[in-house]
Amino acid sequence: MSDQITKLTAALAELERKRVVEQQSMSETVQQIKEQVMHLARRPTTSAPDDTDDESDEDDYVDLIP
Repeated sequence: MSDQITKLTAALAELERKRVVEQQSMSETVQQIKEQVMHLARRPTTSAPDDTDDESDEDDYVDLIP
């Protein structure tokens, strides 16, 4: 019985260690994502180029022909 308790305790300790490592990895990933989002938020935005041709907008789309 004590052998089983020892094995279960070791297994529980290993699971806890893996959980902590995974939690740290996820925290690092979240931090990297936050930094990337902040970097994107600081970038100036660009608008789409103006459609300056005198033609209608109908030629800007392609019709699907069955």
